[in-house]
Amino acid sequence: MRERFPSITLLDDSRMPTAPEKSFTGIVRTGLARACRDFTARVEPLGFRRTLKMFWTRRHPLTVEFIHFHRSGSTYGAPRTASVDIRVHFGIRVLNDDLVAAALNGPHSDADTLRAGRHHLRFNAETGSTYDRCVDDLARFVVEQGEPWFQRWRSVDALLQSDSPLRAQDREFLRAAQAGEASAERVAASLKILGIKEG
Repeated sequence: MRERFPSITLLDDSRMPTAPEKSFTGIVRTGLARACRDFTARVEPLGFRRTLKMFWTRRHPLTVEFIHFHRSGSTYGAPRTASVDIRVHFGIRVLNDDLVAAALNGPHSDADTLRAGRHHLRFNAETGSTYDRCVDDLARFVVEQGEPWFQRWRSVDALLQSDSPLRAQDREFLRAAQAGEASAERVAASLKILGIKEG
């Protein structure tokens, strides 16, 4: 006597309809733009102006101090969650420099620095969870970590020291500028890189 089993049909997974993945791109973009606007209002009293999407600059006669944000995960395609995690970088640009990008030559918000200062630089762009704390801590990070560093390297004499954050080549460009031999083309290029409009 033959046993009867119900027939089983195996389906090819590649032909199965898939549920569309939720896109967080717009949510994250909107949340980050809001954080940048609110951060701008917090650092303007310190003399920083927002000159590019995620750059804030403070100009001096021969240099520019800047703050730069980087959203963690932004180089890996569309965001997979609504979490916005911001990394902060500080830098000083010699206007007479010929580097084609802004060198991130200052402190940044690495994990050890964040733990030490209890800074929380992320929030959920969909729910708003920890948003206010994040913006508060971004501004506090600038005051506690950025400002002392900028103050230390504010003078041209300090920047010309061998232990300054500038590359040896940058120090030569700074010496030339101090002697009145800055290149108008290099200065214009530096201003453009940082989004600074003259006038």
